[in-house]
Amino acid sequence: MKKNIFYLLSHQDDEFGCFIKLDQDISTNNTYVFYLTSGGNNISRGKRLSIRDKESLKTLKKLGLKKENIFFIGRELGIDHYSLYLNLDKVSKRIYEIIQKIGQPNSIITHSWEGGHEDHDACNLIGRKIAFDFKIIEKSFQFSQYNAYKTKLLFFKVFNQIDDKKGKKFFAKLKKRIFFIKLLFVYSSQLKTWIGLYPFIIFHYLFRGYNYLERLNKDKFVRKPHTKKLLYEIRKFCDFKKFRNKTKFFLIKSFKN
Repeated sequence: MKKNIFYLLSHQDDEFGCFIKLDQDISTNNTYVFYLTSGGNNISRGKRLSIRDKESLKTLKKLGLKKENIFFIGRELGIDHYSLYLNLDKVSKRIYEIIQKIGQPNSIITHSWEGGHEDHDACNLIGRKIAFDFKIIEKSFQFSQYNAYKTKLLFFKVFNQIDDKKGKKFFAKLKKRIFFIKLLFVYSSQLKTWIGLYPFIIFHYLFRGYNYLERLNKDKFVRKPHTKKLLYEIRKFCDFKKFRNKTKFFLIKSFKN
C-alpha cells in the first residue's frame, strides 16, 4: 500500500533541498507538498498564483507531481515571508483541515532545525507537531539547506547537516543530477537572491549527488539549534529569544478534532 508523504516547505523553491528524495517519493508514494508562506511580503490572499507559485508548480510538475497534491497555504492565508513563526496556529489548523480530506500522513519531511532561516525553523516546529500528533515522529525526516553551524571562511554553509550520524543519504544517477541542476533555473524570479547559493548547490548535486535526511527533531521544547549565533541572527532578520517567546507553547497545543 502506498504511503502518504507530506513535504512541509516554507517557501516556493525550497524543494531544491530535497530534489532526490522528493523525486523518489513522487514515483512510489502518495506525495503532497505544502508551501507554508506566500514566499514574499504583502502578497494578496486568494486563488491567484504568484510568480513564485508558478515556478514551483512548474518544477513539481516536471518531477511528476499532480497539481491537486500541491497546497499553497501561505498564499491562501496571507502568511508573509519571515512571519511563519508568528502564524503557527493559523497554518497548522489549515493543514489539519486538509488532512481530514486527504488522510493522515505516514511520514513528514521538512526543514532541519538549524537556525538558517526563521521560516525554516518554524516549518520544522509544525512538522514536529504533526508527527507527534499522528505518532510518526520515528518515520519523519528533516533536510538541511543552509546555516552558520561550524562555519569558518564563509558565514554560512549549504547542505550543512548538524546531526551527521542519525540520517540517511539518498543518491541519484548522473543523468538525474543534471536534471535537478536544470530545475534550479526554473526559479528565474529569484536569481539575484540565489547568486550566493547556486554555485554550492550545483557543486553538491553534480559531484556528490545525494540528499542527506536526518531524523526529525524529537525535542518537545524550543531550544537553540546550536550554541553559536544563528544565521538569521547574523543577518539581523530575527532574534532567537523573540522566536522562542512566540513559539514556546506551540508543541503542546492540540489541533486535532
